[in-house]
Amino acid sequence: MAKKKTVKKAARSSKPASRASSASKSAAKVAKKVVKKKPAPQSTPKAAASTVKKPVKVVKSIPVPEPEPEAPVRKKGVRKATLTTGVRDTGKLVRKLGRSRIPIDAPLDVVFQNDMLAREAFVLLGVHSIRELEQFNPDDLVMRLTAPAKLTVGRIRKILAMNNRCLSGDEEFALEFQDRLAQC
Repeated sequence: MAKKKTVKKAARSSKPASRASSASKSAAKVAKKVVKKKPAPQSTPKAAASTVKKPVKVVKSIPVPEPEPEAPVRKKGVRKATLTTGVRDTGKLVRKLGRSRIPIDAPLDVVFQNDMLAREAFVLLGVHSIRELEQFNPDDLVMRLTAPAKLTVGRIRKILAMNNRCLSGDEEFALEFQDRLAQC
């Protein structure tokens, strides 16, 4: 194909018309003589047998882990952004409590001046400072604060059952309690 292009360039040259037409005719003949087609391969039984594809065993390859991208190299003199500068790392979503605003040995009466119910709970628990209060977990606080109320309700039910009275929906307990009281 490359020879055809060179022949065409020669035919397009800016020579006089008579020479150009004779040159183009000879160039066309040359181009025809130069370009030869290859004969198609004849299929023989031997050749056909050699071209038949044999089944290939597929071997599972072990997956190679992709190399991790290298961390960008920090330039000298560039200050790394911190939380105080406003740039935050999105990978960490953990919110920290920060610096304590109340000292650990502060009296609870001072911290909870306006909350009378909380102060009563602290008296019931027998704690006087934040250090003592932080020793309890939330579930333990609930159990300690609700236990006296449950015991008080139990005492109320027993006294009413002894006096042949009961709370609404508490008749079954009153009958059982009176039977136990009669057996003693």
